[in-house]
Amino acid sequence: MEILFVEDDKVIAAGLCYSLMQEGYAVTHCLNVETAKTMIREHSFGLAILDLSLPDGSGYDLCKMIKAM
Repeated sequence: MEILFVEDDKVIAAGLCYSLMQEGYAVTHCLNVETAKTMIREHSFGLAILDLSLPDGSGYDLCKMIKAM
C-alpha cells in the first residue's frame, strides 16, 4: 500500500516513515501543503496521514481535496 504522509516536523516524520517502511509500506513524505497537492494530483495513495497544522496551510484542506477527487 502506498501512503501519503504530510508532516512538517522532520524528526517526527523520520521516525514514522522508518516504522511504516519496516512494515512494508511505500511512504511518500511531504513537508508542506503545496508539495502534497502535487503528489495527490500525480499519484494514487491507499492512505493519507495528515498533520493538521502545516506552514502553508492545513491538513483539513488537504483532506477536503482528497475527498473531492
